[in-house]
Amino acid sequence: MNSAICRYCGEDYSMKRFNLGYISCLDCGQKHAEAEARFKATCTAPAYNKGPFMFITSKECVVGIFKTGENK
Repeated sequence: MNSAICRYCGEDYSMKRFNLGYISCLDCGQKHAEAEARFKATCTAPAYNKGPFMFITSKECVVGIFKTGENK
């Protein structure tokens, strides 16, 4: 068998791609990557006043962002 089946659309895709760990064809992979990028673009916040934006991955990341000093 020289091809794998895409989990999302059922089309065949390269076995080399499957061996690298991908579960989708290029088209479906691109769609999911774009959706993930749009979602992650909304998950940023400034690390501190006038500081750089950082990617927020969970609620635990938000807990200490705007606190300073010993209460952090």
